[in-house]
Amino acid sequence: MKNLYLLFGFIIAVLVFSSCEEHDEYETNVSVDKISLNDSIKIRNFAFKNIENGLLCGGTKNTYGAIYLTSDAGRTWTKTYQSDSLSVNNLYYLSDSIVYACGDSLMILKSYDGGLNWSLINLDNLPFEEYRVPYHEIYANSEDNLFLVGGESFYKGIWSETETGNYPWTHDTYDNEMASMCFVNENIGFFGGYGLMLVTEDGGETFDYIDFENDFFIDMEADEHGNVYAVSDIGILYYSSDLGYNWSLLIDDYNAEFSDMYLGEETSVVCGWNGILYMKKGEDGKWLEIEDIPEVNYYCTYVNSRDEIFLGSDDGQIYILNKKRIQ
Repeated sequence: MKNLYLLFGFIIAVLVFSSCEEHDEYETNVSVDKISLNDSIKIRNFAFKNIENGLLCGGTKNTYGAIYLTSDAGRTWTKTYQSDSLSVNNLYYLSDSIVYACGDSLMILKSYDGGLNWSLINLDNLPFEEYRVPYHEIYANSEDNLFLVGGESFYKGIWSETETGNYPWTHDTYDNEMASMCFVNENIGFFGGYGLMLVTEDGGETFDYIDFENDFFIDMEADEHGNVYAVSDIGILYYSSDLGYNWSLLIDDYNAEFSDMYLGEETSVVCGWNGILYMKKGEDGKWLEIEDIPEVNYYCTYVNSRDEIFLGSDDGQIYILNKKRIQ
């Protein structure tokens, strides 16, 4: 396991928010369209290479998994991969043609044709058997340099990297489930999990360690200015503008259970279970809670350049929210 160094000077500047009942609602009317996959899959991730062409994945742990493709901006979807035993948890476009996916039992998939066909990457060296856990997220700097994080049961986690495309792999194991990551650039990356955050400034050679005792970071995002957002499942959205040395709270909703975040060109959203959705318009906008949308469990979200908000549910339903009716 790589040496972990405690980040000194870590300060959480708490912005006090009112209770859920006092949150402002978004003032613009939001329309809702629903699309069914005819598959009761838990939709875990959206990934689009442009406004028309994209993928989604999902499944149930150690039971079933699938990947679907769209070429008409998410109006219709075609299944391009299925597993009868492993969930597919995350997707990453390296280019228009090369796409990666990851899932249960250290599963890694690769497509050379934009997601039409998939092949399994067999890891040539593995961690100890008790750490052959689900991968939750995958990121690629190149076909040679891949990063993955995963884990299960809160107290078992793994961080994996290769610089050759497969062999050898570096597998670091933790007593904390790892669930999310983001990169500011090729060298600076953040890795989130249960009760901790890891920060690297040298492409994963060494890490600084931040202790978040009560948080489980289920998503992390970085914007074009190098600002970093960390989503905790206990209804908190953290923000740092100085590479993780100081953090402030943008959302603190103790009644919410967050699951995902997306930073769009104009609209950014955070979603969660039981119909939870927060939206922000523009860089300087305020995070506002959206009401009067279906009260289902949203596992993932995506916002396209037309400001259409995609929400993936736990029963194969896709909800599309936008200001204009979909034609």
